Amino acid sequence: MFSQLRALLACLPLLLSGAAAAAETEAWPNYEVILYQRQPDTAYPGLPRLGISGGMILGQRDSPADPAWIRERVAPFRANGLGWYVENVATDFYSAYHRWTPHRPVNWLFTEAQRRYRENPGDPTIFQRDPSLLDPTWRARIARRLTTHARLHRMIAAPGRPFFLDLGDEPGIADLAAEWDFDRGPASLAAFRRWLRGHYPSVAALNARWHSAFANWDAVLPMTTAQAIAAPETSFAPWVDFKAFMDESFAEAIRFGRAAVRAGDPALPVAIAGGQMPGTGGWNYALLAQAVDVIEGGPAEVIGGLNPALDLYTTSHEASPTEWHRLWQLALLGHRGVVLWDGEADIIAADGTPGPRGAVSAPHFQALRSGLSAQLRASTVERASVGILYSQPSFRLRWLLDRRSEAGAGGPPWNTRTSETEWKDDNAWRQALFGAIDGLAGAGIRPHWLTPERLTPATLAGLHILVLPHSIALSDAEVAAIRGFANSGRIVIADAAKPGLFDNHGVRRSVPPLDGVPIRHLAHFAKADLMPVLAAAGVLPETEVDATVPVETRFYRNGVLRLVAVQAAKPQPGPSPLTLRLPAKTHLRPLGPGPAAALADQASVTLDPVRPTIFVLSPIPLPAPKLTRVGQGVRLSLDGPSPAARHILRLDLLDADGQADPARLRLVAMRPDAALTLPAPPPGRRLRATDLLGGGEAVLP
Repeated sequence: MFSQLRALLACLPLLLSGAAAAAETEAWPNYEVILYQRQPDTAYPGLPRLGISGGMILGQRDSPADPAWIRERVAPFRANGLGWYVENVATDFYSAYHRWTPHRPVNWLFTEAQRRYRENPGDPTIFQRDPSLLDPTWRARIARRLTTHARLHRMIAAPGRPFFLDLGDEPGIADLAAEWDFDRGPASLAAFRRWLRGHYPSVAALNARWHSAFANWDAVLPMTTAQAIAAPETSFAPWVDFKAFMDESFAEAIRFGRAAVRAGDPALPVAIAGGQMPGTGGWNYALLAQAVDVIEGGPAEVIGGLNPALDLYTTSHEASPTEWHRLWQLALLGHRGVVLWDGEADIIAADGTPGPRGAVSAPHFQALRSGLSAQLRASTVERASVGILYSQPSFRLRWLLDRRSEAGAGGPPWNTRTSETEWKDDNAWRQALFGAIDGLAGAGIRPHWLTPERLTPATLAGLHILVLPHSIALSDAEVAAIRGFANSGRIVIADAAKPGLFDNHGVRRSVPPLDGVPIRHLAHFAKADLMPVLAAAGVLPETEVDATVPVETRFYRNGVLRLVAVQAAKPQPGPSPLTLRLPAKTHLRPLGPGPAAALADQASVTLDPVRPTIFVLSPIPLPAPKLTRVGQGVRLSLDGPSPAARHILRLDLLDADGQADPARLRLVAMRPDAALTLPAPPPGRRLRATDLLGGGEAVLP
């Protein structure tokens, strides 16, 4: 029966009662818990009972994709109601300097390049990426592989499809986010010169900005990092421009991969995995957030703010309160799921019984899959009239200035830095960026995210505050937009003493361009420092949260209904009292199954040590679900009007004892006036529908 229901939900718009309803109701994706390691076939029946919903299948890189091989590996997933994603299909292209090779470290090619540089820094071939992201032979090979994989998995997964296809795990221009002077190969340099023509009207204009003397475009060469470290501080443009080009080249290669997957399956989401901290190696999220559909890893607030439509995943290696807190925190930030790394083989035994980690993890996975996080994703993040600038040019300048300081102090050479070094390098730009995120979150504020290209009078029009985290490199257009914003009486907050001292090409300005502009300078963006400024601008939430521990508060909107999520800022040893106070009475209840809302202006609850409490605020009572027999089927609807734009309803098949199997949970999104026709439950079983917003449920028969 429930396999029928699952198939029904997969092609839901074709089976709804009426064309109008088809536009108002849809199957809704749940939070996915995916086990990375392959298991014996006898283990898979036990995974759904642990709240695990899928697994992984490796791409076939060393031989043509074999449909029979794929079917064999998909079979245990399909037999047990599990999904899957396709992993590492083009790692040899996207992660050339960080991928598994027998009997070698994963980054041996990168460390070999470092060794060659130490022995002969004048060798011009050291900085030629192999393969080049622009190599036409490699591109043709990768496009065929991606398209074939997407087509075969679409056929085998029908009527559904895999969760996503991963282009490559831990990709990067070099070794993940390690800084390196890739790619100075012929194809890349030719493309760089074409790129420069789009930024400079002539070689003479380039020479003036670069402080160079190239005779023609074909003679132009970028500055190496070693040269930039030794150069005068007047212009770093020959280095900065090349780094900007390589960021765009990397993002373009990701877009190329997505297009190849689309050719095989136009609806299959495309991913990159192993997301890094914003910074070097191509990890410019202003570009990457627009290049794919799914990112595993990386800073959720940044990535999701730059592109709210992205599906975000994380990887989990442990079972602990700290980990449960982190997963829920990421779910509040829009995460779609988690990939479990089972290095200790302690999640499930070969016979399908839970391992130690699986047993303790199951309640948390089931809670994440209960529909609560899905209802948040079916809502819209409520962002305050605060904007924050994500300035990759400022990061580039900060990185280079730090390496120059290190060189002057006799520090380690730049070329000895690794991806781990870059990950841990909490420089001034990152401190300011993540300090602003944490400070605003502590005040209950989610900002609008702006990039240099989007920092315009039009995008700033609805904002009251603009935050500039270590924005030391600003274009003339950005300077003009900031000046106009501040001079209009709105508030600009900056931590750098002289924002925009360099332009976006790395040329030092003779006079700080924002001198005389009213800017609030803060040494840190901590909550205590931000609160007076936020209060003066009138952007603080009207909702008050009183708790005995530090909390983070996040707001969402669903039609005219609001959701308020409150979570302890870090894991606590035990429950904590929490009171939510509202400016006026409203219909108030916790999200999830339970009693109807009460008309109140405050609610006192006990906050879980790791999980959030999510409140539903509605101007009117919310409807309950209704199940009605219609011929041989069942009609699902709501029994009254609702101020919400989209309700998430849980569908459970109950056994004779009234128990629901968590593996059989399905979700459907419903507009208030919609209806859905389902098959009737088989003899001895009942169908239960639960509305998460209103808490009501209906059971049939």
